[in-house]
Amino acid sequence: MAQILCIEEERVVTRDNTIAFARLRLQLPQSPIRHHFVKATVKIRHYPDGTLAVFHGPRRIVRYMPDGAAIQETCRTGQAA
Repeated sequence: MAQILCIEEERVVTRDNTIAFARLRLQLPQSPIRHHFVKATVKIRHYPDGTLAVFHGPRRIVRYMPDGAAIQETCRTGQAA
């Protein structure tokens, strides 16, 4: 249900491996998916509860609290969120 109600926008990752969203500068963490995401087009989803998630293709890279703090998770490779 949250996927239906979220706002989704595309962003291009900057040279310092960050994206800008709603006055926040979000640092993308190291990922087993790719060495870095510089110049990659990613999708950011803003959920009704204020949390954010960044996706590269079908894979979720990272989730953030409304203040931009990353939500620490155990990374599951090969699995979409």
